[in-house]
Amino acid sequence: MGKLIKYELKGNYKIFSALCIIASILNIVLLTRLEKWGSGSVTGCMSMVTMSLFIISLVIIINSFKNELYEDRGYLTFTLPISGNKILASKLICALVWFSLTSIVSFIFFRILIGTKGADIVRVIISLNLKSLIIFAIAGIIINTITLLLMIYFSIALTKVARRGKKVSGILAFVVFIALSFLIYYISFKLKNIFPQQMHIALNLNNYLGGNGSINNVAINLTDANLTINIASAIYQILVYIGLFIGTGYLMEKKVNI
Repeated sequence: MGKLIKYELKGNYKIFSALCIIASILNIVLLTRLEKWGSGSVTGCMSMVTMSLFIISLVIIINSFKNELYEDRGYLTFTLPISGNKILASKLICALVWFSLTSIVSFIFFRILIGTKGADIVRVIISLNLKSLIIFAIAGIIINTITLLLMIYFSIALTKVARRGKKVSGILAFVVFIALSFLIYYISFKLKNIFPQQMHIALNLNNYLGGNGSINNVAINLTDANLTINIASAIYQILVYIGLFIGTGYLMEKKVNI
């Protein structure tokens, strides 16, 4: 699997390097406008650059997976003596590497902004006691990234098995993704109501969340004091995503014809 990861990274490093360079140039230009525009405007624009960087990265990662199923490069991958699960795992690992790279680039420039005179908004946020929130946020981002990619990959692989043509495969994969997301969310919501048992993790966020002091999700409720996890919903989601991983690997190994 190591060689497959190396091959995947080598195939995309140029485009991701170019993306990071472009994002860096844009952020440098924005930093030069700090005195004229103010910290609020610059922070907002840098956030837009970061969001665009992540969206473009996601599109590239999805297309990389899709090309393995629909383009000639898939012949090399699927003729290797390696299981579909390992191919999928290598794709996920490489995706995390690229998202980590773009995150580091964004973090560097926001860190520069923090140390720049006038960056009041960012400095106030960082000055708060957010260690617990940051740890859970990083873990949450990694988990959400993997689960999002698993649903997308499964939708693409299932569409490839059901319909081999490429012209409408993108639309069908999108429909499958939306339907799958809704189904997972709906069942998780129902489980939360049927089995309300929860697990509480103490946090100290110094009222960082503001407003009513909470962030709600189907399986997780985050407040200033606690991280509350619905046990049934969380277990269900874990099992679903394990199933998506195994199912996608199976489709890639046994059902997909290049």
